[in-house]
Amino acid sequence: MLFNVLYFIYILLLLRIETQFYNQEQYRKIVTYRARKLVKRYNTKLYVHGKPQPGFLAANHTSYLDPIVVLALKAGGAVAKIEVKDYLLFGAIGEKIGTLWVKRENRKSRKGVINLLNKWDAVNDPLWIFPEGTTSSFGKLDPFKLGVFKAAENTGHMIQPLVFCYDNPQVDWGSNGTEKDLFRSILDFYNNKVMTNAYCFWMEPMKVGPGEAQMKADELHRKMMIYIRRFERPRNG
Repeated sequence: MLFNVLYFIYILLLLRIETQFYNQEQYRKIVTYRARKLVKRYNTKLYVHGKPQPGFLAANHTSYLDPIVVLALKAGGAVAKIEVKDYLLFGAIGEKIGTLWVKRENRKSRKGVINLLNKWDAVNDPLWIFPEGTTSSFGKLDPFKLGVFKAAENTGHMIQPLVFCYDNPQVDWGSNGTEKDLFRSILDFYNNKVMTNAYCFWMEPMKVGPGEAQMKADELHRKMMIYIRRFERPRNG
């Protein structure tokens, strides 16, 4: 376990140092390359169906593995809770990759992020968003917040959904009934030698017309749940 943890820290240190030497586009490609390395180190196999099209990148959110998985599939910025900015090394990496930090309980912060999304060029500047706004339990999907759907409505950009499903409940961030912080989750992952497959499906891009944000959010939620019910379950279940 110690070697794997040290390897993870080594990758973070490399990424932190590399923030100084590359522009954002170059850096995002490096992040994708290193995320793929980490996926292998995490004993995670990716099965990918389809290819992404331009637009806001919207995915479900279950695990601490999710950011590594999505970045291994497609380089881009992200919308993330501001607490991550204070994590050792993660803040500088997030800034470089193009993270929009949001305070979940702060209405002004949320409104500021929404205003940025309304001006975002999602075609030329890919951005990952987890519409749930938090993690859902293994096999479940919390209701979607409307931020990305409103942004798609206001900008005319498509939403490119990705749904991914694990087949090991141990990747659930709160699988023991309590929320774990990122570093404890990583340690538990290595200590328990967790292995999982990640089944990743690029869904059909969605157009959000005037007044359709809620309807499209509900529609995408229903469609994602079909995949989650089918694929997100224990491999021996």
